[in-house]
Amino acid sequence: MAAIAATFVAIVSCAVGASPLMDGRSPSEPISPRISLFHQAVIYAKEGSRKLIDGRWNLSQSEAKLGIKLSADAKKQLMACTGEIVCEKPGRTGRWRRYDEQEPITATAVSVLRPDLLVTAQHVFFDGKRAVVSFERCSFRSYLHRRTAIPIVVERDQRRGYVFNNEDFVVLRLKRELKDCNAFAIDDADSSLPEGEQVLSVTAHQRNILNKLSRLEPVVAKGKVRNVFSGFYGGPPFYHADIDLDEGGSGGAIFALRDGRPRFPHAQRSRVAPVSNDEGRLVLRGILVAYGQQAKSGQPYSQERNFTIVIGLQADFRDLVKGKAHMSAAVAAAPCVCSQSEAATINVMSDSVAVAQSEALSPLLQQHACGPDATPDGEAGEANASCTKLEKELKELSKALKLAASRRGKEKQHFRLENATSCPICFTYNRCNDYGCWDEAVRLDGHSTHFAGTGERAPVIKNPQFCKSADVGPPLPPRKPELAHITSPATAADSSPPQDDFCEYADAPEVKFIAAKAKAEREGVHTLTSEDIRGLSLEQIRELRGY
Repeated sequence: MAAIAATFVAIVSCAVGASPLMDGRSPSEPISPRISLFHQAVIYAKEGSRKLIDGRWNLSQSEAKLGIKLSADAKKQLMACTGEIVCEKPGRTGRWRRYDEQEPITATAVSVLRPDLLVTAQHVFFDGKRAVVSFERCSFRSYLHRRTAIPIVVERDQRRGYVFNNEDFVVLRLKRELKDCNAFAIDDADSSLPEGEQVLSVTAHQRNILNKLSRLEPVVAKGKVRNVFSGFYGGPPFYHADIDLDEGGSGGAIFALRDGRPRFPHAQRSRVAPVSNDEGRLVLRGILVAYGQQAKSGQPYSQERNFTIVIGLQADFRDLVKGKAHMSAAVAAAPCVCSQSEAATINVMSDSVAVAQSEALSPLLQQHACGPDATPDGEAGEANASCTKLEKELKELSKALKLAASRRGKEKQHFRLENATSCPICFTYNRCNDYGCWDEAVRLDGHSTHFAGTGERAPVIKNPQFCKSADVGPPLPPRKPELAHITSPATAADSSPPQDDFCEYADAPEVKFIAAKAKAEREGVHTLTSEDIRGLSLEQIRELRGY
Protein backbone atom coordinates (compact mmCIF):
# COMPACT_ATOMS: atom_id res chain seq x y z
CA MET A 1 0.00 0.00 0.00
CA ALA A 2 2.87 2.38 0.77
CA ALA A 3 4.30 1.85 -2.70
CA ILE A 4 0.94 2.66 -4.30
CA ALA A 5 0.60 5.80 -2.19
CA ALA A 6 4.08 6.90 -3.24
CA THR A 7 3.18 6.38 -6.90
CA PHE A 8 0.02 8.39 -6.38
CA VAL A 9 1.99 11.21 -4.73
CA ALA A 10 4.27 11.41 -7.77
CA ILE A 11 1.35 11.49 -10.20
CA VAL A 12 -0.77 14.04 -8.38
CA SER A 13 2.20 16.27 -7.57
CA CYS A 14 2.66 16.42 -11.33
CA ALA A 15 -1.01 16.98 -12.12
CA VAL A 16 -2.17 20.57 -12.06
CA GLY A 17 -5.82 19.79 -12.77
CA ALA A 18 -7.84 23.01 -12.59
CA SER A 19 -5.03 25.24 -11.38
CA PRO A 20 -2.00 25.02 -9.08
CA LEU A 21 -3.18 28.26 -7.46
CA MET A 22 -6.70 27.11 -6.63
CA ASP A 23 -8.09 28.14 -3.25
CA GLY A 24 -10.45 25.21 -2.75
CA ARG A 25 -9.33 22.09 -0.92
CA SER A 26 -8.11 19.38 -3.28
CA PRO A 27 -9.68 15.95 -2.75
CA SER A 28 -6.21 14.44 -3.04
CA GLU A 29 -4.59 16.80 -0.54
CA PRO A 30 -4.31 14.28 2.34
CA ILE A 31 -1.91 12.20 0.23
CA SER A 32 -0.21 14.80 -1.94
CA PRO A 33 0.18 18.54 -1.43
CA ARG A 34 -0.77 20.86 -4.20
CA ILE A 35 1.89 22.77 -6.06
CA SER A 36 3.07 26.31 -5.44
CA LEU A 37 4.63 28.47 -8.12
CA PHE A 38 7.06 30.31 -5.83
CA HIS A 39 4.84 32.49 -3.66
CA GLN A 40 7.00 31.94 -0.58
CA ALA A 41 10.57 30.88 -0.02
CA VAL A 42 11.47 27.32 0.89
CA ILE A 43 14.82 26.92 2.62
CA TYR A 44 15.64 23.33 3.55
CA ALA A 45 17.14 22.36 6.89
CA LYS A 46 20.84 21.67 6.47
CA GLU A 47 22.36 18.53 7.94
CA GLY A 48 24.23 19.15 11.19
CA SER A 49 22.80 22.63 11.82
CA ARG A 50 19.82 23.81 13.85
CA LYS A 51 20.14 27.29 12.40
CA LEU A 52 18.22 28.21 9.24
CA ILE A 53 20.96 28.47 6.61
CA ASP A 54 20.16 29.82 3.15
CA GLY A 55 22.12 27.89 0.52
CA ARG A 56 21.77 30.53 -2.23
CA TRP A 57 24.75 32.67 -3.20
CA ASN A 58 26.04 34.77 -6.05
CA LEU A 59 27.91 33.16 -8.93
CA SER A 60 31.22 34.71 -7.80
CA GLN A 61 30.80 33.03 -4.38
CA SER A 62 30.20 29.53 -5.76
CA GLU A 63 33.62 28.14 -4.81
CA ALA A 64 33.98 29.79 -1.42
CA LYS A 65 30.43 29.03 -0.22
CA LEU A 66 29.43 25.89 -2.14
CA GLY A 67 32.71 24.23 -3.08
CA ILE A 68 31.88 24.47 -6.80
CA LYS A 69 34.84 25.18 -9.06
CA LEU A 70 33.98 27.13 -12.21
CA SER A 71 36.40 27.94 -14.98
CA ALA A 72 36.57 31.44 -16.44
CA ASP A 73 34.79 30.19 -19.58
CA ALA A 74 32.03 28.56 -17.53
CA LYS A 75 31.45 31.76 -15.55
CA LYS A 76 31.27 33.79 -18.73
CA GLN A 77 28.84 31.31 -20.25
CA LEU A 78 26.59 31.48 -17.17
CA MET A 79 26.70 35.29 -17.18
CA ALA A 80 26.05 35.60 -20.93
CA CYS A 81 23.43 32.84 -21.33
CA THR A 82 21.45 33.21 -18.09
CA GLY A 83 19.14 36.12 -17.48
CA GLU A 84 15.76 37.44 -16.53
CA ILE A 85 12.51 37.65 -18.45
CA VAL A 86 10.46 40.71 -17.52
CA CYS A 87 6.81 41.01 -18.58
CA GLU A 88 5.23 44.36 -17.87
CA LYS A 89 1.62 44.12 -16.70
CA PRO A 90 -0.98 46.25 -18.48
CA GLY A 91 -2.54 48.52 -15.88
CA ARG A 92 -3.92 51.91 -15.18
CA THR A 93 -1.86 54.97 -15.90
CA GLY A 94 -1.15 57.73 -13.42
CA ARG A 95 -0.98 57.82 -9.63
CA TRP A 96 -3.98 55.53 -9.02
CA ARG A 97 -2.43 52.32 -10.30
CA ARG A 98 -2.64 49.39 -7.88
CA TYR A 99 0.65 47.98 -6.55
CA ASP A 100 0.19 44.61 -8.27
CA GLU A 101 -0.50 46.41 -11.57
CA GLN A 102 2.83 48.23 -11.33
CA GLU A 103 4.90 45.19 -10.45
CA PRO A 104 6.13 43.23 -13.50
CA ILE A 105 6.22 39.45 -13.77
CA THR A 106 9.79 38.14 -13.67
CA ALA A 107 11.35 34.72 -14.16
CA THR A 108 14.60 33.06 -15.16
CA ALA A 109 15.37 31.91 -18.70
CA VAL A 110 18.49 30.30 -20.18
CA SER A 111 19.85 30.02 -23.70
CA VAL A 112 20.23 26.51 -25.08
CA LEU A 113 21.88 25.29 -28.32
CA ARG A 114 21.54 28.69 -30.04
CA PRO A 115 22.11 32.23 -28.71
CA ASP A 116 18.61 33.23 -29.86
CA LEU A 117 16.78 30.27 -28.25
CA LEU A 118 15.53 30.25 -24.63
CA VAL A 119 13.81 27.80 -22.32
CA THR A 120 11.82 28.74 -19.23
CA ALA A 121 8.72 27.76 -17.26
CA GLN A 122 5.34 27.87 -18.99
CA HIS A 123 3.56 29.35 -15.94
CA VAL A 124 5.43 32.61 -16.53
CA PHE A 125 2.97 33.22 -19.37
CA PHE A 126 0.03 30.92 -18.58
CA ASP A 127 -2.21 30.01 -15.66
CA GLY A 128 -3.08 26.52 -16.82
CA LYS A 129 -4.48 27.09 -20.32
CA ARG A 130 -5.12 30.84 -19.91
CA ALA A 131 -2.51 33.43 -20.92
CA VAL A 132 -1.76 35.87 -18.07
CA VAL A 133 0.59 38.29 -19.84
CA SER A 134 0.84 40.04 -23.17
CA PHE A 135 3.75 38.45 -25.01
CA GLU A 136 4.61 41.74 -26.69
CA ARG A 137 5.39 43.22 -23.26
CA CYS A 138 8.08 40.64 -22.45
CA SER A 139 11.82 41.00 -22.95
CA PHE A 140 15.02 39.26 -21.84
CA ARG A 141 18.24 40.63 -20.39
CA SER A 142 21.36 38.53 -19.84
CA TYR A 143 23.56 39.20 -16.83
CA LEU A 144 26.56 39.96 -19.01
CA HIS A 145 24.69 42.70 -20.91
CA ARG A 146 22.00 43.80 -18.45
CA ARG A 147 21.37 47.09 -20.21
CA THR A 148 20.32 45.36 -23.43
CA ALA A 149 16.68 44.23 -23.43
CA ILE A 150 15.82 41.88 -26.31
CA PRO A 151 12.13 41.27 -27.12
CA ILE A 152 11.05 37.66 -27.01
CA VAL A 153 8.92 35.81 -29.56
CA VAL A 154 6.40 33.21 -28.39
CA GLU A 155 5.63 31.15 -31.48
CA ARG A 156 2.07 30.03 -32.07
CA ASP A 157 2.74 26.37 -31.26
CA GLN A 158 4.11 27.42 -27.85
CA ARG A 159 0.96 29.31 -26.86
CA ARG A 160 -0.63 26.12 -25.60
CA GLY A 161 -0.71 26.41 -21.82
CA TYR A 162 -0.20 23.27 -19.76
CA VAL A 163 -2.12 20.70 -17.73
CA PHE A 164 0.56 18.89 -15.71
CA ASN A 165 3.62 20.28 -13.97
CA ASN A 166 6.02 18.19 -16.03
CA GLU A 167 4.57 20.04 -19.05
CA ASP A 168 5.43 23.40 -17.48
CA PHE A 169 8.10 24.42 -20.00
CA VAL A 170 8.22 26.62 -23.08
CA VAL A 171 10.77 27.27 -25.85
CA LEU A 172 11.12 30.92 -26.88
CA ARG A 173 12.98 32.82 -29.57
CA LEU A 174 14.72 36.16 -29.26
CA LYS A 175 14.42 38.80 -31.96
CA ARG A 176 18.21 38.88 -32.09
CA GLU A 177 21.03 36.76 -30.73
CA LEU A 178 22.52 37.19 -27.28
CA LYS A 179 25.92 38.81 -27.45
CA ASP A 180 28.89 36.68 -26.28
CA CYS A 181 26.60 33.72 -25.44
CA ASN A 182 27.92 30.24 -26.25
CA ALA A 183 24.55 28.60 -25.55
CA PHE A 184 24.28 25.62 -23.19
CA ALA A 185 24.48 22.14 -24.66
CA ILE A 186 22.00 19.31 -24.03
CA ASP A 187 22.48 15.62 -23.33
CA ASP A 188 21.37 13.32 -26.14
CA ALA A 189 21.17 10.30 -23.83
CA ASP A 190 17.82 9.14 -22.47
CA SER A 191 19.24 8.33 -19.04
CA SER A 192 17.81 10.33 -16.14
CA LEU A 193 19.81 11.88 -13.35
CA PRO A 194 20.18 9.22 -10.65
CA GLU A 195 18.93 9.61 -7.09
CA GLY A 196 21.62 11.19 -4.94
CA GLU A 197 23.18 13.09 -7.86
CA GLN A 198 24.51 16.50 -6.85
CA VAL A 199 23.13 19.33 -8.97
CA LEU A 200 23.74 23.04 -9.37
CA SER A 201 20.88 25.49 -9.90
CA VAL A 202 21.48 28.83 -11.60
CA THR A 203 18.68 31.41 -11.59
CA ALA A 204 17.96 35.10 -11.81
CA HIS A 205 17.48 37.10 -8.61
CA GLN A 206 14.94 35.56 -6.23
CA ARG A 207 12.67 37.51 -3.96
CA ASN A 208 13.29 36.33 -0.38
CA ILE A 209 16.94 35.49 0.29
CA LEU A 210 18.52 35.56 3.74
CA ASN A 211 22.01 36.16 2.37
CA LYS A 212 22.95 39.61 1.12
CA LEU A 213 23.41 39.14 -2.63
CA SER A 214 24.09 41.35 -5.61
CA ARG A 215 21.50 41.65 -8.39
CA LEU A 216 24.29 42.01 -10.95
CA GLU A 217 25.03 38.27 -11.25
CA PRO A 218 23.07 34.99 -11.15
CA VAL A 219 22.02 33.17 -8.00
CA VAL A 220 23.47 29.68 -7.50
CA ALA A 221 22.57 26.87 -5.10
CA LYS A 222 23.54 23.25 -4.64
CA GLY A 223 21.26 20.32 -3.90
CA LYS A 224 20.61 16.65 -4.57
CA VAL A 225 18.17 14.70 -6.69
CA ARG A 226 16.02 12.89 -4.12
CA ASN A 227 13.43 11.12 -6.28
CA VAL A 228 13.23 10.32 -9.99
CA PHE A 229 9.89 9.95 -11.78
CA SER A 230 9.35 8.76 -15.33
CA GLY A 231 7.60 11.01 -17.82
CA PHE A 232 3.89 11.24 -17.08
CA TYR A 233 1.41 11.36 -19.93
CA GLY A 234 4.22 10.98 -22.45
CA GLY A 235 6.03 14.05 -21.15
CA PRO A 236 9.63 14.39 -19.97
CA PRO A 237 10.76 12.90 -16.64
CA PHE A 238 10.81 15.03 -13.53
CA TYR A 239 12.67 15.04 -10.24
CA HIS A 240 12.18 15.99 -6.62
CA ALA A 241 15.19 17.83 -5.22
CA ASP A 242 16.19 19.77 -2.08
CA ILE A 243 17.15 23.09 -3.68
CA ASP A 244 16.43 26.35 -1.81
CA LEU A 245 14.10 28.42 -3.96
CA ASP A 246 11.73 31.37 -4.18
CA GLU A 247 9.82 33.53 -6.63
CA GLY A 248 12.00 34.58 -9.57
CA GLY A 249 13.65 31.17 -9.79
CA SER A 250 11.06 29.72 -12.17
CA GLY A 251 12.83 28.44 -15.29
CA GLY A 252 16.22 28.29 -13.58
CA ALA A 253 18.89 26.00 -15.01
CA ILE A 254 19.92 22.65 -13.50
CA PHE A 255 23.39 21.21 -14.15
CA ALA A 256 24.82 17.90 -12.95
CA LEU A 257 27.98 18.16 -10.83
CA ARG A 258 31.00 15.89 -11.06
CA ASP A 259 33.53 15.26 -8.32
CA GLY A 260 36.82 17.11 -8.41
CA ARG A 261 40.08 17.01 -6.51
CA PRO A 262 40.72 19.22 -3.50
CA ARG A 263 42.60 22.39 -4.27
CA PHE A 264 45.12 21.57 -1.53
CA PRO A 265 46.29 18.23 -0.13
CA HIS A 266 44.74 18.91 3.30
CA ALA A 267 41.55 20.59 2.06
CA GLN A 268 38.52 19.68 4.17
CA ARG A 269 36.21 19.24 1.20
CA SER A 270 36.70 18.45 -2.45
CA ARG A 271 35.65 20.77 -5.23
CA VAL A 272 32.97 19.81 -7.73
CA ALA A 273 32.29 21.28 -11.16
CA PRO A 274 29.30 21.30 -13.53
CA VAL A 275 29.41 18.75 -16.34
CA SER A 276 30.40 20.10 -19.77
CA ASN A 277 30.74 18.54 -23.21
CA ASP A 278 33.87 18.10 -25.33
CA GLU A 279 33.63 21.72 -26.51
CA GLY A 280 33.58 23.05 -22.96
CA ARG A 281 29.88 24.04 -23.07
CA LEU A 282 27.92 23.35 -19.88
CA VAL A 283 25.27 20.65 -20.35
CA LEU A 284 21.76 21.74 -19.29
CA ARG A 285 19.89 18.85 -17.61
CA GLY A 286 16.61 20.48 -16.58
CA ILE A 287 14.75 23.54 -15.32
CA LEU A 288 13.14 24.49 -12.01
CA VAL A 289 9.36 24.87 -12.08
CA ALA A 290 7.68 24.51 -8.66
CA TYR A 291 7.71 23.19 -5.11
CA GLY A 292 5.12 21.74 -2.75
CA GLN A 293 2.68 24.35 -1.49
CA GLN A 294 2.91 22.97 2.02
CA ALA A 295 6.71 23.15 1.93
CA LYS A 296 8.04 24.83 5.03
CA SER A 297 11.39 26.51 5.55
CA GLY A 298 13.58 25.02 8.24
CA GLN A 299 12.33 21.48 7.57
CA PRO A 300 14.29 18.74 5.79
CA TYR A 301 13.34 17.31 2.41
CA SER A 302 10.32 15.00 2.39
CA GLN A 303 8.54 13.38 -0.53
CA GLU A 304 5.14 14.25 0.90
CA ARG A 305 5.69 17.93 1.73
CA ASN A 306 9.11 19.53 1.25
CA PHE A 307 10.33 19.10 -2.31
CA THR A 308 11.39 21.17 -5.31
CA ILE A 309 10.27 20.03 -8.78
CA VAL A 310 12.73 19.89 -11.68
CA ILE A 311 11.71 18.99 -15.26
CA GLY A 312 14.34 16.90 -17.03
CA LEU A 313 15.45 18.16 -20.44
CA GLN A 314 14.77 14.80 -22.08
CA ALA A 315 12.26 12.97 -24.28
CA ASP A 316 9.76 15.31 -26.00
CA PHE A 317 11.22 18.37 -24.25
CA ARG A 318 14.67 17.62 -25.72
CA ASP A 319 13.24 16.82 -29.17
CA LEU A 320 11.39 20.14 -29.21
CA VAL A 321 14.50 22.12 -28.23
CA LYS A 322 16.66 20.35 -30.84
CA GLY A 323 14.00 20.82 -33.51
CA LYS A 324 13.62 24.53 -32.77
CA ALA A 325 17.40 24.98 -32.81
CA HIS A 326 17.84 23.40 -36.23
CA MET A 327 17.50 25.70 -39.23
CA SER A 328 16.58 23.71 -42.34
CA ALA A 329 18.46 24.58 -45.51
CA ALA A 330 16.62 24.94 -48.80
CA VAL A 331 16.95 22.07 -51.28
CA ALA A 332 18.06 23.04 -54.76
CA ALA A 333 16.20 21.46 -57.68
CA ALA A 334 18.23 19.19 -59.95
CA PRO A 335 17.37 16.96 -62.89
CA CYS A 336 17.85 13.27 -62.18
CA VAL A 337 18.48 10.72 -64.91
CA CYS A 338 16.82 7.91 -62.96
CA SER A 339 13.66 9.93 -62.31
CA GLN A 340 12.56 10.89 -65.82
CA SER A 341 9.43 8.78 -65.46
CA GLU A 342 8.92 9.48 -61.73
CA ALA A 343 7.75 12.43 -59.63
CA ALA A 344 9.36 13.50 -56.35
CA THR A 345 6.44 12.48 -54.13
CA ILE A 346 6.43 11.57 -50.44
CA ASN A 347 3.56 9.42 -49.18
CA VAL A 348 2.30 9.94 -45.62
CA MET A 349 1.18 6.76 -43.84
CA SER A 350 -0.22 6.39 -40.33
CA ASP A 351 -0.98 3.77 -37.69
CA SER A 352 -3.27 4.08 -34.67
CA VAL A 353 -1.70 4.59 -31.24
CA ALA A 354 -2.46 2.16 -28.39
CA VAL A 355 -4.73 3.07 -25.46
CA ALA A 356 -3.70 6.26 -23.68
CA GLN A 357 -2.07 6.14 -20.26
CA SER A 358 -4.95 8.08 -18.73
CA GLU A 359 -7.45 5.34 -19.59
CA ALA A 360 -5.36 2.48 -18.22
CA LEU A 361 -3.57 3.98 -15.21
CA SER A 362 -6.36 4.44 -12.65
CA PRO A 363 -7.89 0.94 -12.96
CA LEU A 364 -4.41 -0.57 -12.71
CA LEU A 365 -3.61 1.30 -9.51
CA GLN A 366 -7.01 0.37 -8.07
CA GLN A 367 -6.33 -3.28 -8.80
CA HIS A 368 -2.94 -3.17 -7.05
CA ALA A 369 -4.33 -1.20 -4.12
CA CYS A 370 -7.47 -3.23 -3.43
CA GLY A 371 -6.93 -6.49 -5.29
CA PRO A 372 -6.05 -9.92 -3.84
CA ASP A 373 -2.33 -9.04 -3.63
CA ALA A 374 -2.95 -5.88 -1.60
CA THR A 375 -3.57 -7.66 1.72
CA PRO A 376 -1.31 -10.11 3.59
CA ASP A 377 -3.72 -13.04 3.29
CA GLY A 378 -4.30 -12.40 -0.41
CA GLU A 379 -8.10 -12.36 -0.20
CA ALA A 380 -9.80 -9.95 -2.60
CA GLY A 381 -12.37 -7.58 -1.18
CA GLU A 382 -10.66 -7.23 2.20
CA ALA A 383 -9.99 -3.56 1.60
CA ASN A 384 -9.38 -1.59 4.77
CA ALA A 385 -10.10 2.08 5.36
CA SER A 386 -6.85 3.16 3.70
CA CYS A 387 -7.67 1.15 0.60
CA THR A 388 -11.17 2.64 0.38
CA LYS A 389 -9.74 6.13 0.78
CA LEU A 390 -7.11 5.51 -1.89
CA GLU A 391 -9.68 4.04 -4.25
CA LYS A 392 -11.85 7.14 -3.88
CA GLU A 393 -8.95 9.45 -4.66
CA LEU A 394 -7.93 7.32 -7.64
CA LYS A 395 -11.41 7.87 -9.07
CA GLU A 396 -10.88 11.61 -8.67
CA LEU A 397 -7.54 11.27 -10.43
CA SER A 398 -9.20 9.32 -13.24
CA LYS A 399 -11.63 12.19 -13.79
CA ALA A 400 -8.74 14.67 -13.94
CA LEU A 401 -6.90 12.48 -16.44
CA LYS A 402 -9.96 12.20 -18.67
CA LEU A 403 -10.29 15.99 -18.57
CA ALA A 404 -6.64 16.32 -19.59
CA ALA A 405 -7.14 13.78 -22.36
CA SER A 406 -10.12 15.74 -23.70
CA ARG A 407 -7.94 18.84 -23.85
CA ARG A 408 -5.35 16.96 -25.87
CA GLY A 409 -7.80 16.74 -28.76
CA LYS A 410 -8.07 14.05 -31.40
CA GLU A 411 -6.77 10.48 -31.42
CA LYS A 412 -3.05 10.26 -32.06
CA GLN A 413 -1.36 8.49 -34.94
CA HIS A 414 2.15 7.18 -35.63
CA PHE A 415 3.23 8.75 -38.94
CA ARG A 416 5.67 7.33 -41.50
CA LEU A 417 6.91 8.98 -44.69
CA GLU A 418 7.52 6.79 -47.72
CA ASN A 419 9.65 7.39 -50.80
CA ALA A 420 8.34 4.90 -53.38
CA THR A 421 10.66 6.16 -56.15
CA SER A 422 14.11 4.81 -57.03
CA CYS A 423 15.90 8.12 -56.32
CA PRO A 424 16.62 9.89 -53.02
CA ILE A 425 14.25 12.78 -52.26
CA CYS A 426 15.20 15.82 -50.15
CA PHE A 427 12.43 17.74 -48.37
CA THR A 428 11.32 19.31 -45.11
CA TYR A 429 8.20 18.61 -43.08
CA ASN A 430 6.62 20.04 -39.97
CA ARG A 431 7.24 17.55 -37.20
CA CYS A 432 5.19 17.92 -34.03
CA ASN A 433 4.89 16.38 -30.59
CA ASP A 434 2.55 17.27 -27.73
CA TYR A 435 4.57 20.37 -26.91
CA GLY A 436 5.27 22.10 -30.21
CA CYS A 437 6.29 21.87 -33.88
CA TRP A 438 9.39 22.49 -35.93
CA ASP A 439 10.65 22.01 -39.50
CA GLU A 440 12.81 18.93 -39.99
CA ALA A 441 14.99 18.39 -43.06
CA VAL A 442 15.19 14.86 -44.43
CA ARG A 443 17.01 13.03 -47.20
CA LEU A 444 15.01 9.86 -47.86
CA ASP A 445 16.57 7.15 -50.01
CA GLY A 446 14.60 5.44 -52.72
CA HIS A 447 12.16 2.72 -51.64
CA SER A 448 12.51 3.56 -47.94
CA THR A 449 10.48 5.05 -45.07
CA HIS A 450 11.12 7.58 -42.32
CA PHE A 451 9.36 7.75 -38.91
CA ALA A 452 7.78 11.21 -38.61
CA GLY A 453 6.64 11.14 -34.99
CA THR A 454 3.33 10.78 -33.18
CA GLY A 455 0.60 13.37 -33.26
CA GLU A 456 -2.96 14.33 -34.02
CA ARG A 457 -2.36 15.85 -37.44
CA ALA A 458 -0.50 14.45 -40.41
CA PRO A 459 2.82 16.19 -41.17
CA VAL A 460 2.85 18.63 -44.08
CA ILE A 461 5.51 17.86 -46.70
CA LYS A 462 7.35 20.95 -47.95
CA ASN A 463 9.31 21.31 -51.19
CA PRO A 464 10.01 17.64 -52.06
CA GLN A 465 12.69 17.44 -54.77
CA PHE A 466 15.11 14.84 -56.01
CA CYS A 467 18.37 15.39 -54.17
CA LYS A 468 21.09 17.21 -56.05
CA SER A 469 23.58 14.50 -55.14
CA ALA A 470 23.34 10.84 -54.31
CA ASP A 471 25.54 11.73 -51.36
CA VAL A 472 27.39 8.43 -51.35
CA GLY A 473 30.98 8.09 -50.28
CA PRO A 474 33.25 6.60 -47.65
CA PRO A 475 31.85 6.30 -44.12
CA LEU A 476 33.27 8.28 -41.22
CA PRO A 477 36.64 6.63 -40.46
CA PRO A 478 37.40 5.24 -37.00
CA ARG A 479 39.61 7.28 -34.69
CA LYS A 480 42.53 4.94 -35.47
CA PRO A 481 41.95 3.89 -39.12
CA GLU A 482 43.62 0.73 -40.32
CA LEU A 483 45.59 0.79 -43.58
CA ALA A 484 43.39 -1.95 -45.04
CA HIS A 485 40.40 0.36 -44.78
CA ILE A 486 42.00 3.21 -46.71
CA THR A 487 41.02 3.26 -50.38
CA SER A 488 43.59 4.27 -52.95
CA PRO A 489 42.73 6.94 -55.57
CA ALA A 490 42.76 4.29 -58.31
CA THR A 491 40.34 2.06 -56.39
CA ALA A 492 38.15 5.04 -55.59
CA ALA A 493 37.97 5.92 -59.28
CA ASP A 494 36.91 2.37 -60.13
CA SER A 495 34.26 2.32 -57.43
CA SER A 496 32.69 5.70 -58.25
CA PRO A 497 28.99 5.44 -59.05
CA PRO A 498 27.90 5.44 -62.69
CA GLN A 499 26.37 8.70 -63.89
CA ASP A 500 23.09 7.03 -64.98
CA ASP A 501 22.41 5.81 -61.48
CA PHE A 502 22.80 9.04 -59.55
CA CYS A 503 21.97 12.71 -59.93
CA GLU A 504 24.82 15.14 -60.60
CA TYR A 505 27.23 13.25 -58.39
CA ALA A 506 30.39 15.19 -59.26
CA ASP A 507 29.44 18.77 -58.35
CA ALA A 508 28.10 18.31 -54.80
CA PRO A 509 30.92 17.07 -52.49
CA GLU A 510 32.71 20.43 -52.30
CA VAL A 511 29.51 22.26 -51.35
CA LYS A 512 28.65 19.55 -48.84
CA PHE A 513 32.15 19.67 -47.35
CA ILE A 514 31.81 23.42 -46.75
CA ALA A 515 28.45 22.87 -45.02
CA ALA A 516 29.81 20.01 -42.89
CA LYS A 517 32.87 22.07 -41.90
CA ALA A 518 30.65 24.98 -40.86
CA LYS A 519 28.49 22.65 -38.74
CA ALA A 520 31.55 21.09 -37.12
CA GLU A 521 32.90 24.52 -36.19
CA ARG A 522 29.51 25.64 -34.92
CA GLU A 523 28.27 22.55 -33.07
CA GLY A 524 31.27 20.24 -32.83
CA VAL A 525 32.62 17.34 -34.92
CA HIS A 526 30.72 14.85 -32.75
CA THR A 527 27.41 16.23 -34.04
CA LEU A 528 28.11 15.25 -37.66
CA THR A 529 25.94 12.40 -38.88
CA SER A 530 26.39 9.91 -41.69
CA GLU A 531 24.03 12.08 -43.76
CA ASP A 532 26.35 15.06 -43.28
CA ILE A 533 29.44 13.29 -44.65
CA ARG A 534 28.05 11.14 -47.44
CA GLY A 535 29.77 12.01 -50.71
CA LEU A 536 32.90 13.42 -49.06
CA SER A 537 36.37 12.12 -49.84
CA LEU A 538 38.54 10.48 -47.22
CA GLU A 539 40.84 13.54 -47.22
CA GLN A 540 37.88 15.85 -46.54
CA ILE A 541 36.68 13.66 -43.68
CA ARG A 542 40.15 13.61 -42.16
CA GLU A 543 40.27 17.40 -42.35
CA LEU A 544 36.94 17.52 -40.47
CA ARG A 545 38.28 15.20 -37.78
CA GLY A 546 41.54 17.15 -37.51
CA TYR A 547 43.90 14.19 -37.93
